[in-house]
Amino acid sequence: MTSKKVISIEAGVWWTKVALVEYRKKNPPVYQAFAFPTPEHAVEDGYIRDKDSLASALKTELARRSIREKDVVFTLSSSKVVTREVVIPFVKDNKIRGIVDAQIRDYFPMDVSNYTISYSKMDVFEEDGKKQLKLLLVAIPDNLLNNYVTFATLAGLHVETFDYLGNGTVQLMCDSFVQNAVVVQLEEQSTIISILENKRLVFQRVTPYGYGQTLTSVVEHPILGVKDEYAAFDFMLSHNVVYNRPSIQSMADETERERRQKLADEAYDDLAESLRYHLRIAHTAIEYYQNQKKEEFTGNLYLVGEGSRFSGIHKLFSQEMPLPLQEIDFAVLIDLKRETPKVEDSETVSSQEGAASVNNKPRAATPVGFLSVIGAAVHPIDAKPKDLVEAASKKNSLRTSYIILAGATLVSLGLILGSSIRHLVAITQHNKLQKRIQDLSYVQDTYDEQALIQQEEGVYEGLHNQTRTKNEQLLPLITQLEENLPSEIHVESMQANNDSVTLNMVSDTKITAGQMLLNFQDVTLLTNVSIPAMQEDEDDAGNTQWNYSVNAVYSELPPEDLLNMQLPGDSLETEGMENNTDNVDADQTAEGEGEADE
Repeated sequence: MTSKKVISIEAGVWWTKVALVEYRKKNPPVYQAFAFPTPEHAVEDGYIRDKDSLASALKTELARRSIREKDVVFTLSSSKVVTREVVIPFVKDNKIRGIVDAQIRDYFPMDVSNYTISYSKMDVFEEDGKKQLKLLLVAIPDNLLNNYVTFATLAGLHVETFDYLGNGTVQLMCDSFVQNAVVVQLEEQSTIISILENKRLVFQRVTPYGYGQTLTSVVEHPILGVKDEYAAFDFMLSHNVVYNRPSIQSMADETERERRQKLADEAYDDLAESLRYHLRIAHTAIEYYQNQKKEEFTGNLYLVGEGSRFSGIHKLFSQEMPLPLQEIDFAVLIDLKRETPKVEDSETVSSQEGAASVNNKPRAATPVGFLSVIGAAVHPIDAKPKDLVEAASKKNSLRTSYIILAGATLVSLGLILGSSIRHLVAITQHNKLQKRIQDLSYVQDTYDEQALIQQEEGVYEGLHNQTRTKNEQLLPLITQLEENLPSEIHVESMQANNDSVTLNMVSDTKITAGQMLLNFQDVTLLTNVSIPAMQEDEDDAGNTQWNYSVNAVYSELPPEDLLNMQLPGDSLETEGMENNTDNVDADQTAEGEGEADE
């Protein structure tokens, strides 16, 4: 049987990656892999806004490489894609979909009618003597899938299936040599932390902070002389901003040289801090997983994605992370065919098309940045738009109708020979229907059992809800702040009442305050976070510091989320808070201490 080749595509804001790969094959042969600049403003948060220009550029690149295949697998990278880990009773593979569909509204607190839900198996374990199955559910907006279907039509391609950014790389590594590992994937718009144990994905966190923020920072510092993100990528490949310092050559005007040196130092400090934020994301994810498991994780650390190629980032992770950093043997993961040209970038196009200047040769690509698109062709999550599924169903129904018509003709002819054939057909059909009814009976049983349990739990939850106040969230809130706020932030005081919380904070730089706001996305107990004002002061030593207040209100969490909150340990001290507890209302402090004693 001839192997099927597919075109695997990931459309990024600045670069579009393409690979020609054999479909659904372990250690997949890769015939071609290349990247070309995405036309300006063509892609935004995963959506293809300018389909015509991107389709034209894609067709040009495929024709230039004599790629004639039409089946395509798209890798989606968008903040609109929602993932969730769930646990269900262990069942056979053909019964998983029925259980997921029956409980889908319990898994996602939103209207899922406009989403396509797919899943991948993560782990199998035992709990209280019962075998359980852990799944990673992926909810993709239908309009995002339809957006790519329309684009594929313009490009003259046929959509085979879809994958999402956090899946392909992990599946490749699970198929190969990796046992226990933390995979840090540095992509344009996101950082993905995946933890593997025994060749299974057991934990994954997607943070909407990619190396694109670093590229933007490079452009925003005029002293570096970089005009666009394409040149900024080359700058980060060749300049170690973490461990090296810039040097401004001697000038006739020494004052001007010192001014430029100061600006260059500030630029390098900002870029180094941007890279260190990826490190903090990885640290936080590993610590969270270890707290869940209540044991230390042991394994290797792997850096993948185009951002892992930045100068100095491997040294940064190897020195600061508690796990040993390992290089990937790509020969074990993929099979680069002999006749295949090396993985490369497209030749640059004109600046009128939104790419780099013709005189600015783009950086060479390497397999580390293509693992996601290659893996998407091996083990995709198989998310397909409802319209395509319905069209395929109608096509199968039409084919079935022709088969039934031919069968009816044969049966009619057979009836001439005797009524026994009719009787045999009826018995066969009856047995099939009975078997079908029996196969589907488990779904109703599982649903009824779950509904009964929820009804019994509702009585106790009702009693709890009648006595619940928002200040019950105070101790979990302090714990979340302790886990998520950057260590450079000092909380001077904290005031809380039944509705709102005010934090008086101090940081050394503005960028630390910005990082603090990003980290507040993980503080689920607060919403409507705002900073009404900031003030720059100097301490007694002459160091600059920023004083500001953070206002927020308690999130409206469902009662079941409050019941499930767990505080690690008995210590409630948060850096910067231990000397400021007098600012918390006396009644709230007493209430918090009572909960801690319990």
